[in-house]
Amino acid sequence: MHREIGPLRALANGVFCLGILAMAGFGAVQVAGKNWQVQETYHLAAAFDSISGLEPGGRVFVQGVDAGVVEAIVPPATPGDPVRLTLRIDARLRPLIRTDAEARIITQGVVGARVVEIQPGSADADVLPDGGLIASVRPMELADLMQKASQALERLDTVAGSAEEGLAEVNAIASAIREGEGTLGRLLTDDEPVNRLVRLTDRGERTLSDIQDNLDALKNTWPISRYFSRRGYDDRELALYRPNSSREAMMISESDLFSPGRAVLTKAGRDQLNRVAEWTKEHLAKNTEVVIASFTDSSLDDLMAERLTQQQAEAIREYLVENHGINSAGWFRSRTVAAVGFGRHRPRLPSAEPQGAFPDRRVEIILFTPQTPS
Repeated sequence: MHREIGPLRALANGVFCLGILAMAGFGAVQVAGKNWQVQETYHLAAAFDSISGLEPGGRVFVQGVDAGVVEAIVPPATPGDPVRLTLRIDARLRPLIRTDAEARIITQGVVGARVVEIQPGSADADVLPDGGLIASVRPMELADLMQKASQALERLDTVAGSAEEGLAEVNAIASAIREGEGTLGRLLTDDEPVNRLVRLTDRGERTLSDIQDNLDALKNTWPISRYFSRRGYDDRELALYRPNSSREAMMISESDLFSPGRAVLTKAGRDQLNRVAEWTKEHLAKNTEVVIASFTDSSLDDLMAERLTQQQAEAIREYLVENHGINSAGWFRSRTVAAVGFGRHRPRLPSAEPQGAFPDRRVEIILFTPQTPS
């Protein structure tokens, strides 16, 4: 018996079929999107010694962003050759991947799937072209980590054994000392060696004091005194102390005279010293003494700072003497011109200006003119 379908039922069946087709199409688009088949993409290549369980269709990430898939895996042609991967990447991320980018195979989570992670590279590098080969980083295998952990534990066990032996030796030594054995034991149980050591220390301090007095006297004897005369001073600290003299000073920043950390005058530095020479000539008297004091900051250690500032002060002294004759006090007299490198040291005697007003890296040209009683 034939039964006809009514118009409403036919319409309902048609809508139902269209819905099924739409859902199927939507699912196909989603699947294609997950495999980066409907977006605009481009291809890159990467070569690894081992791909560590990575399979075709594996995800590719750029800085953690889902960026594509592993389209193909090409096995090596001969033993020892790398495994070559073809990566299909979202074209929108192409400007991020530069020629110095790196690719590595990692595991998502603790036991997740193996994926390819790309670090884009530096901003000043060129964009990697379509089909370009991206540099690869050997993946860290679990076996490698276990091997390193095992080696670390072996070293730790060796250290623990050595420490145990050392502690046993220390305990034996401490026991012997407590019983008065050996030199240390006698020192701890007998006062006489300690009293002798104290007397010897006192005698040594007196000897060193006598030696210092002899050295101070030796500075003023010929020919040793000539060395200190060439430097222009005997004691660095006393070079700035002239209680019977008036004081005129000019401060110059190190950068106006030298390149940083150098003791060779620059062109601008020589021009600056030419102006300094004119200033000194306006204030020089026949008995004026000139002190060139150089200072630096704490960027160098004490020894290097003293050597740098001494050579800077001597370079200034040599230029002013040879080019402007500031060491001349008359036809038959010479003027003392001292070059003193203070390094990081700050003299006990403050300058005429507050110390905080001066930069650490500087040179001071100081004129001392003895004052006669009025």
